[in-house]
Amino acid sequence: MAEEQVKAETQAPDLPSWNCRVQGAPKSSQWTVGEVFEVECEGPSVVFSSSQLQTQIPEPASYSLKILKVLEQKEHKIVVQATSYNTGQHDFTGAVIAEDGVPKFKMEPLQVQVKSVLEQNKPDQKPFGPIMAMKLSYPWWLWLVLASFVVGGVFFALFRWKRKAQMKRVIDELKQHNTALGAYNQFNKDLRTLSRKNIFGKSGSWNEMQKERYVTNLDEIFRMYLLREFYIPALEWNSKLVLKEVSKNDKKGFAKYGEDLRGFLKELDHAKDDIEKVKVNDCQQLTQMARRTTQTIWQQRRN
Repeated sequence: MAEEQVKAETQAPDLPSWNCRVQGAPKSSQWTVGEVFEVECEGPSVVFSSSQLQTQIPEPASYSLKILKVLEQKEHKIVVQATSYNTGQHDFTGAVIAEDGVPKFKMEPLQVQVKSVLEQNKPDQKPFGPIMAMKLSYPWWLWLVLASFVVGGVFFALFRWKRKAQMKRVIDELKQHNTALGAYNQFNKDLRTLSRKNIFGKSGSWNEMQKERYVTNLDEIFRMYLLREFYIPALEWNSKLVLKEVSKNDKKGFAKYGEDLRGFLKELDHAKDDIEKVKVNDCQQLTQMARRTTQTIWQQRRN
């Protein structure tokens, strides 16, 4: 890589000159791109009002010396952490140090040799090549921003693909359970069919298999109503996802029927998770809650 000679001429010839050097480094020291080193400058007294110091170096060498942090700041001395993003032999003699854009002093003399992070015995090896017109010599945060956009784009594409797949499943399920009745009327018909099976029994007690079958059928009937009413894959989603999607797509109506829907799904989930403790009266109450919740949803969405 050809050496780059940077000669920064100050725009304010009356600025004081400060003697600058790299701390603890011999003249032959070599630095790599992005490596942090300390620069110490001393000279005639200068008044500073803040610690916001910058180098003023014309393009295209503006990235050849960047102040990262001020470690020490006095009227006659400063110590800063700096780095370089450009390779080559840089001569900063006459370069201006400014505070909040206001020139303060000129650097005298300071030379730094910056080499690539690649091995010097492989001169034909290129860093990575330009990517979207951005070279390796650009600041690391530019690459971070680019990577963030790429990752964000991937996640957005995955989200769109997932939503599309979910809607396809909804359509397939609607075709599979196609009926001439609307969602609400079909729910009431299915609920009456479930009741006519006399699943409660004359004695008012069931075995565990009967209880599980009843709760499972009630859950499926209610979720099928939600699928047809809101066009969401309610048969596949858990209650939390169902509530989130319904509240997002029907904010006005959810404010009126949301508590009933949330309460019923919660009780239904508890019954499925702990079927041994479910009694006949519990299932009768769940049936009434399902009928009342569905009626409230249907009425509020059509007001």
